[in-house]
Order: sequence, then C-alpha cells, then structure tokens
Amino acid sequence: MECILSTLEDEISLRTGRAVKQRREAAGFSLRALAARSGISSSMISDIERGVKSPTVVTVVRLAQALGVNAAALVDGGSDSAPRIRVLRRDEAAGGEEPARWQSLGPASPDSRIDFVRYQIPPATVLGPSAAHAAGTVEHMHVAAGTVRITVGEETAELSAGDSCSCRTDAPHGVENPDPSAEALIYLIVERG
Repeated sequence: MECILSTLEDEISLRTGRAVKQRREAAGFSLRALAARSGISSSMISDIERGVKSPTVVTVVRLAQALGVNAAALVDGGSDSAPRIRVLRRDEAAGGEEPARWQSLGPASPDSRIDFVRYQIPPATVLGPSAAHAAGTVEHMHVAAGTVRITVGEETAELSAGDSCSCRTDAPHGVENPDPSAEALIYLIVERG
C-alpha cells in the first residue's frame, strides 16, 4: 500500500511541477519574479517544477494566486489545455468608468478575419469583462506605453511598455490599466476564428 501511495504522490508532484512551470513561462515570469509574487523561494519553485520536492497545499495555493489561476489548475497539471495568454517581454524580443478611446487602424476588407485597433486606456480603468469570442479567435497585443493587466478566463498577465502577448479569447476577457496616474496605449490585432 505504501508503494502505491508513494507512486501517486510522485505522479501528482510531477504533474503539479509541470503545470507551475508551464503557467510561469506563459505569464512571462522568471523564477525570481514568481518568487517575489508568491513569497516562495526561487530554489523551492525550481525544485517543485523539476518534481524534486512535493509542494504543500499552502505552497500550491500561494503559487496559484501568484499565477492568477486556481489551485486545481496546478494540481490537475494544467491538463485543461495550453495557456490562454502567451507573453513576450520587451527584453526577450529579436477600474475606472471612463471608457478607453479606440481607433480602428483598418479599414479591413468585408471578408477579412483581422482587425487592427489602437486603444488609449485612461488611468485606473478596467475594460470588460468582454464576452468570449468564437473558438479560434486570437488577440495579439503590444503595449506601447504604460502598464496593463490582461485577464482571459482565469489567467492573468501583467505587461509593461514594450511587452507583447497573444491571447486565445474564446473565454471572457478584459484589460485593466492599474496605474492611477498614467494612460496606457496598446495596439491590438484581432484574428477572428
């Protein structure tokens, strides 16, 4: 019986470690960044990701909160599908009520599945959540100025000027400018599914 429990524990630890690494990389966090957000040391996170150590329930919850997912998503091993948000940081490249100002950079042809949009998001403004788009819809965003927080489904990513991301927006989604004093400027390419 002890052998069976040990095997199950090892399987859960490996699955959880892979999910933590997948979610961390998808959010664009280094080990240090996730350590700072979660209060868990970067060496412990590395050990968890490699399956060397089994995380406690409290550790899983803290990592999940820092990654913007529920703990079950980590314990299940991220088996639901690939992350909805994929971030590319600037250095890796070769809620208010005032509405954002947007400008279509089109015009797109009537049968086009792509829109180009420019959004100016006032300080402390939350846009959304917007309803899920059709399956296969992807939004590519580049942050030209300021900072934004992107939420798609249960996933969240924070981006600064120069960062970009691609999001599968077939789930409720929104964008927030958390800065109370500076406008954010984003460029968006929407590929409809």
